[in-house]
Amino acid sequence: MLTRVQQLHNRHRHLVRGLIRFLTYFAAFFLSTLAYWIADNFGEPSLEQVLYHAQFGMEGLVDTDTALIKSFLTWCVAIPTASALVLVLIEYSIALFLTHGSTHWLTRPARLANIHFIKVFYWFIGHRAPLYLLIASCIYFGVQFSVTAFVHNQFGKDYFSEHYVYPAKVKVDLVRPKNLVLIYVESLEDSYKDPALFGKNLLSGLDYFKGTSFGSFKQAPGTGWTIAGITATQCAVPLKSVSLYDGNDQGQNIKSFLPNAVCLGDILHDAGYYNVYMASDALAFSGKGKFFQDHHYDEVLGRDELKGNLKPKDMNFWGLYDDDLLSLVKAKLIQLHAQKQPFNLTFNTIDTHGPDGHFSKYCKAHGIKDFPGIVECTSNQVAELVLFMKRSGYFKDTNVVILGDHLAMENPVSHKLDTIKERHVFNRFISAKPVTKNREDVLHFDMFPTILEFVGFKVEGGKLGLGFTAISKNTDLPPATEYEDMNEDLLNQSDEYLDLWKQKEVTANPN
Repeated sequence: MLTRVQQLHNRHRHLVRGLIRFLTYFAAFFLSTLAYWIADNFGEPSLEQVLYHAQFGMEGLVDTDTALIKSFLTWCVAIPTASALVLVLIEYSIALFLTHGSTHWLTRPARLANIHFIKVFYWFIGHRAPLYLLIASCIYFGVQFSVTAFVHNQFGKDYFSEHYVYPAKVKVDLVRPKNLVLIYVESLEDSYKDPALFGKNLLSGLDYFKGTSFGSFKQAPGTGWTIAGITATQCAVPLKSVSLYDGNDQGQNIKSFLPNAVCLGDILHDAGYYNVYMASDALAFSGKGKFFQDHHYDEVLGRDELKGNLKPKDMNFWGLYDDDLLSLVKAKLIQLHAQKQPFNLTFNTIDTHGPDGHFSKYCKAHGIKDFPGIVECTSNQVAELVLFMKRSGYFKDTNVVILGDHLAMENPVSHKLDTIKERHVFNRFISAKPVTKNREDVLHFDMFPTILEFVGFKVEGGKLGLGFTAISKNTDLPPATEYEDMNEDLLNQSDEYLDLWKQKEVTANPN
């Protein structure tokens, strides 16, 4: 007879073993469902992208799409928990049946199976099943997020330090100042122009304005999500996680966004421009507010600053619909243009954001019922704003740049987009006087010097950061293998890149 103490000890031991098996199963299912959930909602982001967002902590997460949060809780918390619990109960049922031949109801699933099969499974496979499943899940997760590429980034050559040109060391002169309206359209790419895929050119509204476009705007590493695309086009640097390397804790300890980088807003500010940023979503998400505030934007307006009297039912899960945002942008544009000071008005849209897009009142009124319709509707609304500028005579002193922030992520037409061998980000430079291109191939980084020269600056040597101007003559052009070399080594660990993130030291006043 077992003593009471021995019985309690055995129960405790079984409970601990059961808890360990449950947690191992949960970890395995969590990794698998997390990889699936991210791929289903965002396409195929890199591990660097996931880590970048993680370093901004919960502040950004709680400001995201609530439907996305519910989906995450379902797929990555509820399903792994339920699956792990079911497997542990099944295992316990088998163990009871084999050990005691119990007639307890919990052993019924085991009694329904062949006893010889159960014995073989339990003694040779079953007790290691959680470990096997965890290993398989880790392999799936690693393949899904290209962990091998991430490991390579930790030991490869320092591409960034070799090629980065500090803007502060480059002579940048303002020759013929023009106001700038810089429009980032969520996930907009040239593929939406293809009638063979969508039955018509979904971007025909924007094509009404001939302007200048670069036919091959490729997406380099570290530029494939909104704040990354914005940072790359305004600072000519990629985005990647820095907390792994410099000892920063994740989240709020990143108090400044690239404090040692010189970006578009900084140069415009020094030239006397008034910089304004407007967006539908919360400024806390992914550190966007910090970026614009730290790089001399005089007004930084997000969801909370712009929503006014709008009620939650009047907004999408991110924030304002594009029609409401564009109405506010138009009013701000009129105000800025009436002033004497040169200005830069930057904003980004949201309705074409995956995974499903958002149907504004404007689009619904125009009979839009599917995602391609949202793309066309958004492009038409942006075109209407540009048309207003043209009819108001703003092009005399104002230039417009329209960019996709990055290629489209997972959305209802991804299966069509994936059939295109080489996809390009949409871009259009609109001005009263056409500009001359020096090439067709550009990257996000090239937009920094190109935009400056487009609005009347002269960049000596034509290069800032990692970007080469695409409209000046007699300047160096990027190497022929630049894109391939960046894909191989751009995100490698770089002390020079980390230096851009280090906090500026404040020396005490000896007096």
